[in-house]
Amino acid sequence: MKRFLKNIFIFSIALFGILVVEDAATTYAFHKKTTRKYVVWNDIVHNNITADLIIMGNSRAWCQYSPQILDSVLGTTAYNIGIDGSCFNRQLARYELYRHYIPTAPKYIIQNVEFFTLGHTEGYEREQFMPYLIYPYFRKRICRIEPFSVGELFVPMYRYYVNNVYDEYTKFDFPVIKGYLGEDNKWDGSKLRETEPYIQEVDSNSLKMFVDYIEGLRKENIKLILVLAPIYKDGLSKVINLEEIHGIYYDLAKEYNLPILDYANCWISQDTTYFFNASHLNKQGSELFSIQLAHDIDSLGIIH
Repeated sequence: MKRFLKNIFIFSIALFGILVVEDAATTYAFHKKTTRKYVVWNDIVHNNITADLIIMGNSRAWCQYSPQILDSVLGTTAYNIGIDGSCFNRQLARYELYRHYIPTAPKYIIQNVEFFTLGHTEGYEREQFMPYLIYPYFRKRICRIEPFSVGELFVPMYRYYVNNVYDEYTKFDFPVIKGYLGEDNKWDGSKLRETEPYIQEVDSNSLKMFVDYIEGLRKENIKLILVLAPIYKDGLSKVINLEEIHGIYYDLAKEYNLPILDYANCWISQDTTYFFNASHLNKQGSELFSIQLAHDIDSLGIIH
């Protein structure tokens, strides 16, 4: 019996050692990835970003705001830290992690705001966090917005086995540049046709976080620019309370004396040529939008 238990113990130690090595190798591999889910996190945790202007938001930020175009017009060094499918609770987490790992604060922030911003995100593409849970501060901050099991936090390789880090969903997993990737796709209105009009809820905690975020930037003298990006015209009516939500941003802009640039129903919004679905510009649309945005920001005279 003692020999049996001894063999079990030796086997367990050997297996644990193998898992530790496999975990380290897998984590290292993900830290080298340059695809959408991981490249921005890699640039953040490895302090590979030098930027005086950052772009914040969800997918309507990372695939619509071109840092290269903004830089060419504004003379800035921009980086896009938009996080796909994520409301402000996740956007704020990414920003705070950016500030923790990047020693220099940005001078300017372009914040994409919309009907989706003040909701709440949990669970979506949570696999993107797995390679960075080895960092204590990262783990602590992400655990405030995403629940993890004991196994995911402490058992080697378990977090990789139970999450979709090896999934076949690669539609958007192409190399991105400075956090941005223009989607070179044609219009697909099938989802728009299937979507019934709905009311988008405003999460009270997200709204409070957003207000605190504005006040924090103000104290640091970081200039914030609110931007409502284009939405295809037939998609505007799907969100019943869209005007009410936009009103929140206008009220905050007035209260805190913030510039707000509204393109939700601009000339780009009238033509499917510039969209691949109702809420996302394609590469052509995003570049036209970025040019328009850059010149409009330039005319405000707040970026020097």
